[in-house]
Amino acid sequence: MSSTRLRWLAPLLFVAIMFGGIGISQATGQWVTSGRQAIATGQKLTVDDLKGWMTLQAAADGLGIPLADLILAIGPPPGVELKGDTAFKDIEALVPGFELSTLRETLRAKITGAAVSGTTAPTSAAGATPSVPGPKTSHTPTGTPSGTGGGTGTGDGQAITGQMTLQQIAEANGLTPAAILAQAKLPADTPHDKPLRELTQSIPGFEVQAIRDAVAALK
Repeated sequence: MSSTRLRWLAPLLFVAIMFGGIGISQATGQWVTSGRQAIATGQKLTVDDLKGWMTLQAAADGLGIPLADLILAIGPPPGVELKGDTAFKDIEALVPGFELSTLRETLRAKITGAAVSGTTAPTSAAGATPSVPGPKTSHTPTGTPSGTGGGTGTGDGQAITGQMTLQQIAEANGLTPAAILAQAKLPADTPHDKPLRELTQSIPGFEVQAIRDAVAALK
């Protein structure tokens, strides 16, 4: 009877210890959980690690930049307040023209530029932390088709924005929507006439960058 009890007790103790450890880490601030995965406090991130479900504070901490600089890079309009617990996926509804892929490139240029030069950017006051420049106000380049008709090509896919539909992108690049969806590993029945921004809300894990990468691979 004693050995039988021990066989049942060992697994239960393991589970209790495992979940108890996670609970203690959360309570002491050593482990931060997100909707998709867990991010350990102090974990270093790159701009490519930024995902829509992340909060601004988690991203700023992971990148090693002040939260205020990250918000400045996003460029919210007057009257829109972004906080540390705001998730990237919620910003598109608050900041017109915001795209996470564009923010990644803005931050990449800032961080890479600082690393290459090896110098600190000028500050407006002694001891102040340099700010990350905000994104351009216009996200739709000249020549991007505004309707469902043809237009100039989008090159390597970087000119593709969340305001464009899959049909527009396909026609501008001499491709078919079906080919782009297959390359991007998206469902074949994905709507062709909806802006990509809307698709990011209806397709879990989908980001505009997936379409850019697909177009670049097909051209």
